[in-house]
Amino acid sequence: MMATPRSKAQIQQLLDDSQPYRDDLDFIQETLDARNVFIGQINSDQHGHTEASFCVTVGMYQHQLPELVMCGVPVPLVKGIVSELCEGHDFDREFLAGGRHKSIHGLTVMALPIELPESHDVLTICHDVYTLRGLSQVSAVQLVFADESGAFPWSREYSEQERKFQPVLGLSGVAGLAN
Repeated sequence: MMATPRSKAQIQQLLDDSQPYRDDLDFIQETLDARNVFIGQINSDQHGHTEASFCVTVGMYQHQLPELVMCGVPVPLVKGIVSELCEGHDFDREFLAGGRHKSIHGLTVMALPIELPESHDVLTICHDVYTLRGLSQVSAVQLVFADESGAFPWSREYSEQERKFQPVLGLSGVAGLAN
């Protein structure tokens, strides 16, 4: 979890004070200026799941799509998924709205809209870039992957071993969903 998103002045101060942060933001800005989507890897402590490593996009807005968050997925697969979704098919837009399964690269996936994206530390970089570019609030979905048996993390049938590698952001949002 994170505190309130930073203001433009706070981001500017961080840019002035931190060369690594400035280098990261410069790289992201160059990626976006080339009309590409940046994919970052972020480790986050989600309710004690210190193993959680997230991939987060910045720039899906260029395709009128929400930013994506994925956890426990190899980066080459993430790149393929992002590329496929950026093609902008109507059925992908419907899928990203949430509530239905889809097979992507042979995996069963569900898109879960992230309510209050500003409350998740994995989206801090998105907020910072959106703020610097004068964009409105971040819209984001988490792509959640079923295990080998087809169960999702909120299901009793989901592998307990796998659950710690794929924490679900905003678990309250899946309370009404069923496999």
